[in-house]
Amino acid sequence: MNILIIEDDKVLATQVANVFDAKIISNRIQILHSPIEFITELPFLSAYDIVITDLQLWDNSTELWWYRIIQLIRERNTKIPIIVLSWRSEIEVLRTAFDLGASDYLIKPIRLKELELRVLNWFRQYQFFGMELHGKTYAIKGLEYNLDKNQFYKDGVGIMLTRMNKYLLSLFFSHSEKILCEEFLKEKIWGDHTMEVKRNLRIAILRLKKALEPYEISDWISNVRWEGYIFQPKN
Repeated sequence: MNILIIEDDKVLATQVANVFDAKIISNRIQILHSPIEFITELPFLSAYDIVITDLQLWDNSTELWWYRIIQLIRERNTKIPIIVLSWRSEIEVLRTAFDLGASDYLIKPIRLKELELRVLNWFRQYQFFGMELHGKTYAIKGLEYNLDKNQFYKDGVGIMLTRMNKYLLSLFFSHSEKILCEEFLKEKIWGDHTMEVKRNLRIAILRLKKALEPYEISDWISNVRWEGYIFQPKN
């Protein structure tokens, strides 16, 4: 998953990032410490799968304090999970945060393990909405994905993939039989669309297909000319 962390406490932000980076659950993690950084990153919000944010960013501007952060995110994306971290425990503060679009609310000091479980739960609902969960895995025609371990299996055998390939396959897996346009895939994989020479989507897809060849599922991913790519599981 791609995680956006908005937190001016640099120690806490790093601790949160390390939780997901250490378990290789994340594809990309972006940490923002100030309102200026937040505004700069806002155009790329759709590149993320979940937002973890403090309720108040400390600087000389009051415009982005409190609920304005949630409002700006919701104006850009109505579905992305927003998990709020805050010292404020008043019921009215919680109610307003939820009314404006917060998905979850943790009161500081937080327990990192609890945050991890909540993030995985919200990501599961966001990314795999409508898919059936069998035990701890999602499955399509012998291809299984265990989100907790961030591991794919084909007929019970673990598939060896790089972190980026796992994320790319998870995008196809959770959008089975749907055409994914190149812009969507580029934004999810890399965030912005700069450095196109180094960030070549066609090469990224070819590398994923090459990695899937030993498991005889590389042909499940195909190009749809002028439209993008599609994942079509076969018997």
